[in-house]
Amino acid sequence: MANQKVLEYLRINRGNYKLEDLKKKILSSGYSQKDIDDVLTQLNTQSKGTVPTVDATIHKINKTNIPETNITTTVKPAEKKMVGQKPKKSKLKWLILSLIVLILIAAGVSVWYFWDKIIGLF
Repeated sequence: MANQKVLEYLRINRGNYKLEDLKKKILSSGYSQKDIDDVLTQLNTQSKGTVPTVDATIHKINKTNIPETNITTTVKPAEKKMVGQKPKKSKLKWLILSLIVLILIAAGVSVWYFWDKIIGLF
């Protein structure tokens, strides 16, 4: 019989990540290769060999009516990063770039507005 924790983990994640990476994660968590093989056999039988899409997986999760707090507590921080969230450094880079562009625009407008006075100084 397939291990339920491994089954749920693969059911939720196999359409989102490479199967090799998921296997490594499961093996590093202390489960055996037999657990993985049993689960994959069961999942392939249920899905007729096709891997569900992310939307299909989310739809299944939403149908189970599991409170969101239970889902978030089972996801480890390293797995959250894999979902594709942008790191905070990206936001900081965009902020700095936006400020530089804004300063350049303000400088250009100032030069345009005061052009006659600037030329009169020379």
